[in-house]
Amino acid sequence: MHAAAQRYVGTHDFRNLCKMDVANGVVNFQRTILSAAVTWVERGGETGPQDPFRLCQFEVTGQAFLYHQVRCMMAILFLIGQRMESPEIIDELLDVEKNPRKPQYSMAVEFPLVLHDCEFENLQWLYDREVQEFNVTHLQQLWANQAVKTQVLRNMLRGLDAAPVAAGKSPGSGGTVLWGDAKPPLCSQVSGFVEGVKARTYKPLLARPKCEGLEARIRHFVRRGRIESPRGREAGDQQPPESKRSHGGAAEQPPKRVCVDVE
Repeated sequence: MHAAAQRYVGTHDFRNLCKMDVANGVVNFQRTILSAAVTWVERGGETGPQDPFRLCQFEVTGQAFLYHQVRCMMAILFLIGQRMESPEIIDELLDVEKNPRKPQYSMAVEFPLVLHDCEFENLQWLYDREVQEFNVTHLQQLWANQAVKTQVLRNMLRGLDAAPVAAGKSPGSGGTVLWGDAKPPLCSQVSGFVEGVKARTYKPLLARPKCEGLEARIRHFVRRGRIESPRGREAGDQQPPESKRSHGGAAEQPPKRVCVDVE
C-alpha cells in the first residue's frame, strides 16, 4: 500500500478520485500531492507477526484537496492492500485521457479522516495556556473513554475465541473446534472502513459501470443555470470558476500553504 501511494505524488487530474463538485463551479481537478505514505501507527509492525488489531495510517500532504478526494484515495488503497486491485490501477485512474469517466466504487468512511496540520509561510502559532490546558484535558478524557471501550471489545473477542463451533460448515459434520483455532481465521476489520455492502463477487474497477463524465456534468448544470459555461468565462474575464465549498475546489494557488490529512 505504501508503494502504491507513491503514485499519487505529483500534479495530477484527480477527477476519478473525488466527488466532482461541478454544481458549485469546480471544473478544475488538477491538484498537487507533495507526499503520501502508509505507515504503522506503532513501531514494530514491519517485522512483527501479522496482527489484525495493529493499526496503519495513511498520511497525505498537498496544497489543496478536492471534495472527498482523500476518502477516494484511501478506498483504492484498501482494494490494493486486499489484493483486489494492482498498484497500477492508480495510474489508470489518473490517466483521464484513457479513462475520462470515474468507475463506480464506494469511498472510505469519514470518521478516521483528520486534517491535522496546516503550514503557512512566515506564520508561527502561539497557543494560549488556558486553552491548551482545556484542549489537552478534553482529548485525554476522550482517549480514556475510547481506550476502555477498545479493551472491552478485545476481551469480548477473546471470550468468543473459546466458543466451540462445528468443525465443518454444516452443523452436524466433523465434530467441534474452538473458534480461536478455526482456519482460516476471520479478519473482517477492514470491512468497517468502506461505505456500502461488500459484493459477493468482486468486479474489477475498470470493468464496472462508469459515472457521468465531466463535460456532460458541465453541460447539465449550465442548462440548469447553476454555473456559467467555462468557455463563456474564458471569453470574458479570464477567471476560472470558483468553488463555493472549502474542500480545495478553487483553482490551485501558488504553494503558500500546505495541508496534511491522515486517515
